[in-house]
Amino acid sequence: MQKIYFKMLISSILVFLIINVASFFVDFNKAQLVNPSFFNERMTALYYLGRTIIFDTGINPDLTDEEDISLLVIKASEKYTVDKDLLELLVSSKKEYSMTLTGGMGLTTISTENFLRSSFTNPYNAEENIMAAAETISSMQSKGISNEEIIFNFIVGNNIDNIKIFAKSEYDRAINLANTYRTTVANTNNNIYVK
Repeated sequence: MQKIYFKMLISSILVFLIINVASFFVDFNKAQLVNPSFFNERMTALYYLGRTIIFDTGINPDLTDEEDISLLVIKASEKYTVDKDLLELLVSSKKEYSMTLTGGMGLTTISTENFLRSSFTNPYNAEENIMAAAETISSMQSKGISNEEIIFNFIVGNNIDNIKIFAKSEYDRAINLANTYRTTVANTNNNIYVK
């Protein structure tokens, strides 16, 4: 019986190390090599990335054309009736294969939690990623959530405490984007306290 437990432990450690090393090679972020936080999110993100590379596109490290992104943002904002500027602000990377330390995926670095709730199947496809982001925003707006809070929740999700400690750069990015939107685009009557 001890041998079985030992093998399971060794297997778990190997899976953990493989996930972390694979995460590192996506963005060359050294924090991903040793940080056990957000393991489930990154494992899900890597599953989708592997599936995309193997079955859809092969390795494609190229940046997505800005004009293509703009057209996709317009199409998604019209389809889901969301603010184009809000959606555009969430396109934080021009790499379709982007993955954050917290498991955010693709052009908008949509969280695995938000993507799994959407009706789309490939977060590393530019169009599906932006459409899933627009669908998520539309769903949040229908619940009466303000645009600044949508930005913050879109990036941080339910792991606010963990992100504050283990992925401060993501937490800071969420605050900066929410505040940028509030000061440059949002209606001054729509206030949210983001600290």
